[in-house]
Amino acid sequence: MNSIKTFLTSKYILWYILSIPGTILTINYLREEIDYTMVMHITGEFAGRMLIISLIATLIRLLFPKSKIAKWLMRNRRFFGVAAFSYTLLHTIFYVLEYPFKTLISEFSDVAIFTGWIAFFIFIPLAMTSTNAAIIKMGKSWKKLQQWVYLAAILAFTHWALLGLQGPENSPTAALFHFIPVILLQIYRIWKQYFFKKTITSK
Repeated sequence: MNSIKTFLTSKYILWYILSIPGTILTINYLREEIDYTMVMHITGEFAGRMLIISLIATLIRLLFPKSKIAKWLMRNRRFFGVAAFSYTLLHTIFYVLEYPFKTLISEFSDVAIFTGWIAFFIFIPLAMTSTNAAIIKMGKSWKKLQQWVYLAAILAFTHWALLGLQGPENSPTAALFHFIPVILLQIYRIWKQYFFKKTITSK
């Protein structure tokens, strides 16, 4: 029984679950069952959601330190971070394959597109150093590098929000809806750290 439980909660099962949407999307796109707009929308949302889960893991632990969900998120946050990069990469591949090179270059002047590219380039070294071997080899510098994920998140949010403004609904609501948990939890963390520091100073 324990071996079954271990298998079901293993990283391999998690990887499999996280890869299912991307696999189905790619197959359906190649079969022309979904169009370019839909596949870009879905891969972008999944990239954002995976990134958000990886970001809120630490914050959830601050709120609920004894929670099993918090411990599970902390244990697996790197997997969600790599999944975020994987969906970002898939999102980028579909984009690059859709347009000629001249169009891709011309769209760099669009802030909505430019912020997306910068976020993607930041994600690359973060994903490449997400292995246990990289953590051991880099030591303390690994955490410093991983702090760049917050800049990547801001750029990803900007990319999503600006594209929303350019869309038919002319609204960044989807980006705000997804990133509000991260924003609120970050505000709570800053407040808690400030309050804790102030309490210690006053003693």
